[in-house]
Amino acid sequence: MTEYYYDSHGRWIAFRTSETDKNLWSPKAKWIGWLAWSDDDVCGVTTKSYLGTIVGDRLLKKRTPPSHYTPYTPYTPYTPYTPYTPYAKSARSIPSGYTDVDLG
Repeated sequence: MTEYYYDSHGRWIAFRTSETDKNLWSPKAKWIGWLAWSDDDVCGVTTKSYLGTIVGDRLLKKRTPPSHYTPYTPYTPYTPYTPYTPYAKSARSIPSGYTDVDLG
């Protein structure tokens, strides 16, 4: 089942094809990152460094990025079908120490 991720305003910004999928995709099915480390931190495809953290159903960025080793970039995965657009979620206040991820 598709896992959807939102920003603090409730806008859909990313998805995974399943709970076990390590790859994150934009709503247009562009590969944006993967779970490279053993936690909920996401490594960005273009920067090969910390992109953000999955916090429940939100993708947020820690104001002070964690120090992780630079991971080996996996082979580009097969592009999934674009899932159905989910309904927007309600806005939530951002937890202390986080900000919205800039995917623009």
